[in-house]
Amino acid sequence: SYMHLDIDDRVGILHMHHEGENRFHPEFLTEMLDYLNEIQASAEIDAVVVTGDDPKFFSNGLDLQWLMARASDPSAIIGYLRLVNGMFRRWTLFPKPTVAALNGHTFAAGLFMAAHMDFRFMREDRGWVCLPEVEINIPLLPGMIAICEAVMPPQGFRQLYYTGKRFTGPEAVGLGFVDGVYAEDELLPASVAFARELGAKKTRTYAEMKKRLRAEVARVLDEEDPNMFLPTLGFAL
Repeated sequence: SYMHLDIDDRVGILHMHHEGENRFHPEFLTEMLDYLNEIQASAEIDAVVVTGDDPKFFSNGLDLQWLMARASDPSAIIGYLRLVNGMFRRWTLFPKPTVAALNGHTFAAGLFMAAHMDFRFMREDRGWVCLPEVEINIPLLPGMIAICEAVMPPQGFRQLYYTGKRFTGPEAVGLGFVDGVYAEDELLPASVAFARELGAKKTRTYAEMKKRLRAEVARVLDEEDPNMFLPTLGFAL
């Protein structure tokens, strides 16, 4: 098991606990998709909060060790990237309210996963958000750019996109990526309370509003990203 689900008064809390960093091993991604199916089908859950169990990390993104072990097998890597994109797409159109409680470092693809959720809250005293791709020779895929442009003002995204710098919770609020910061012991309760308020809204209407807002992001993930997988790998490998 890479994660587990709790229910707190109609809010599902998905706790990630994969080797501390919650990197996207294929089995991790498959389990997350299974949980999302369960949450969507559940009449007892109106909204979902996602967080990491290790106080140091929310998620460090792609499983680079798994990828490097398959560097000579482009088809395996492309299949993996399709799975990652499928997870992103599932979150971006998920028909119930979603909130990310960023309990620690949120880097690279971990940041994109959080971006696909409706709201993000972060610890004020510890943890960074960062897009290090400029430092590790991985140009962002069109879908990654599209979701950041959808949830952040241009000035903030430009800082993340080009600099590769690490930003604290309060700085991430200034970038427009995070909606608020809390002390460590307040982060999850505050995120759950906020999610519960969202969950009280009309689910069908909320889902349709999200679909209309995120339809273009989903299209880019489906149609543009696959054409860029191999050119992007050419920079990294």
